[in-house]
Amino acid sequence: MIPIKYNLRNLVVRWKTTAMTAAGFTLVVTALIVMLAFYNGVQRVCSISGERQNVLVLSKGYTDELLSEMDRSAVTHVLNAKGVMRGADGRRLASRELYSVITLPGAAKGEYLMLDIRGVTADALAVHRQVKVVAGRMFQANRSELVVGAAASRSHGLKLGSTLKMGHKSWTVVGVIAAEGSSFESEVWCNLAELAGTFRRGGVCTTIVLRTHSPEAADRLVARLKDLTTTPVEAMTEHTYYARQARYAEPFRTAAFVIAAFMAFGVGFGVMTTMYAAIGQRRKEIAVMRVLGYSSRQILLSFLFEALLIAAFGAILGVLLGYSTNGLTQNIELKGKEVAIAFQVDLQVILLASYFALGTGLLGGILPARSAMQVGALEALR
Repeated sequence: MIPIKYNLRNLVVRWKTTAMTAAGFTLVVTALIVMLAFYNGVQRVCSISGERQNVLVLSKGYTDELLSEMDRSAVTHVLNAKGVMRGADGRRLASRELYSVITLPGAAKGEYLMLDIRGVTADALAVHRQVKVVAGRMFQANRSELVVGAAASRSHGLKLGSTLKMGHKSWTVVGVIAAEGSSFESEVWCNLAELAGTFRRGGVCTTIVLRTHSPEAADRLVARLKDLTTTPVEAMTEHTYYARQARYAEPFRTAAFVIAAFMAFGVGFGVMTTMYAAIGQRRKEIAVMRVLGYSSRQILLSFLFEALLIAAFGAILGVLLGYSTNGLTQNIELKGKEVAIAFQVDLQVILLASYFALGTGLLGGILPARSAMQVGALEALR
């Protein structure tokens, strides 16, 4: 086998072309990692939002709470459904909610920011157990008070004591809530009656969330609610509802590979050009190796290894750059909702991007390596 140091020496001697070609791999790997990390962030937020013991109910024909509108009759039938968990005081654990999206003026002139707001009742924290007040206190009924999610607090600058103009009222932030990184952290919560009065939607809610004893009980309650004939509704577990939102990120994952494939085509062509140039300059060296007894197969493998080394150098740097985005947050609009996404770079993403780079290097180096193995020993005598 041809010594590895021979390939390393040639890469060092031609360091300019090596660096330029490796930079292409760095760009491909970095871009692919960033896009897949973003996709992972969307998947994670959707997967941890909602609890398997909770049943989310919408008006019939709707799959998004932003468009749902349940009247008093539907609310009454849902709240009386069998299988809802009761609290220590004997009341059914049911959270009537009014979900909406409002716009706020941004920092720049003509810029507007979206803010998700949810009106809830006093039972909200007992139903949504993953939501905790981590600073300040919960809002009080009959007051224009808000609690803001941790992500919304960071992105919109809403701190304890901040005021928010909404409708004809000024609302005061009295607390900050956290929800284990779920989409609830991108929302602002307030009293349902106060919000309904502001938007003149008295007696109407968009969503009802029911607490059950177990995931199995939640599935039974979903089936029971779907059989309602008096007031048909859409029912699903809360976890299922948020998991469905992740499907809207699938095109982004496909686009990531398409973009990476186009970039890889250019990088593969660069590897091919670099290797052809290197072989053209080293034809006599190759001929001497043939005289020394190295076989065509060994020469092929040597030059393929050299192409893979270039890809590996670029991939390592690309992984380092891509991993630096791990944990970075970005607000995105997901099916009408503004959600804070944290980039998630895991081992699977790193390996996938690395294999992609090495595969590109292999494909780009195969033709030049085949031309190298065809150099005959007579070249050494010229």
